[in-house]
Amino acid sequence: MTALTTTALATEILEDALLTLEQMTTRLTVLALNASRTPEQSVRVRALLSGLLEAIQECEEVLGTYSDSGV
Repeated sequence: MTALTTTALATEILEDALLTLEQMTTRLTVLALNASRTPEQSVRVRALLSGLLEAIQECEEVLGTYSDSGV
């Protein structure tokens, strides 16, 4: 990620978030498709997904925000 400038922090953070989400979506989809064809990979992919959600929840708690996914 590029360094944030002070002139457009909100815009830069939103842009970084969208670009990161796009990359994550593509990469997680590939991992999930590969794991569906190779069962021994499914444990690692599930652990990765669980870890990502835990990291996001921890960050929400630290920053004082929370988004209920309904799960």
